[in-house]
Amino acid sequence: MDLNIFDDVLVLLEEGNMSRAARRRNVTQPAFSRRIQSFENWLGRPIVKRAANRVEIEPALSENIVELQALIRHVEALRQRIAKYNAARSTVTVAAQHSLIVSIFPDFAAGARDAQPEVDFRLRAANHNDCISLFLSGEASLLMCYERDGGEPMPFDDRIVRATWGRDRLVPVIGGALRFTLDRKGAPPEDTPMIRYPSGSFFADMLAGASTSYSNHSGSTFAESAFTVGVKEMALMGFALAWLPMSLVYSEVQSGALIVCNGDTETLPLRISLFARPTDPVAMRLCSLRHDSVEPSRI
Repeated sequence: MDLNIFDDVLVLLEEGNMSRAARRRNVTQPAFSRRIQSFENWLGRPIVKRAANRVEIEPALSENIVELQALIRHVEALRQRIAKYNAARSTVTVAAQHSLIVSIFPDFAAGARDAQPEVDFRLRAANHNDCISLFLSGEASLLMCYERDGGEPMPFDDRIVRATWGRDRLVPVIGGALRFTLDRKGAPPEDTPMIRYPSGSFFADMLAGASTSYSNHSGSTFAESAFTVGVKEMALMGFALAWLPMSLVYSEVQSGALIVCNGDTETLPLRISLFARPTDPVAMRLCSLRHDSVEPSRI
């Protein structure tokens, strides 16, 4: 079956008219009609009611347009993978927290490409617990996530190999007009609003269990979010104080757009860990990469 017929069907759905759809597909109206009929024969039922001057699309098709679009993307991706298959290349699915995808993964990928140029990546960004679930279920072959530096490592058994790629730290930052409210020691006013992490989220648990001002902050809560990239943007706008990984805000701190509060004396050290299975040689080789410095000035 010619897969272009799927595109014909999508155009017909958009136009709702056989002649206009045929013009968009650069074929005659009779030829386009025959192609739609071929799709109906393959489907085993009609998808349009034909009248003298118009067509009426059956709800069975119009109500499944999202699934049809997804099917076309999936088939095209499959065709490309098969057409471009190279036994020497490997695709590694990486599950990682959103902030790590933005701040750390590009450096990791650059080092991985230098060491193993035949490796490609498929990224699955999620929160901490969902990343672990993706890895344990086998949907990801490499797990990149934060652990509290100096804290107990995640309780994986000996079927999982763990390695430290680098280190980071959570710091309180402030931006916008709030930068000018800090006192001489770099502390914000007690009533400064804060962006908090949802209870039960990884960063909320890390901060709640550490000796930081996060838990006893007396200001109001401006927003609650586990999406660190969005939290960073809100901090830059000067809406509230936020605790963020230094790797994520390093450039903004260097430029002065964000200021680390309390003279940079408060910090929650984090470890960037990699996890792989011994049965996956490609992921194991990536897990052996080291970048412990992560440019010390950045963290």
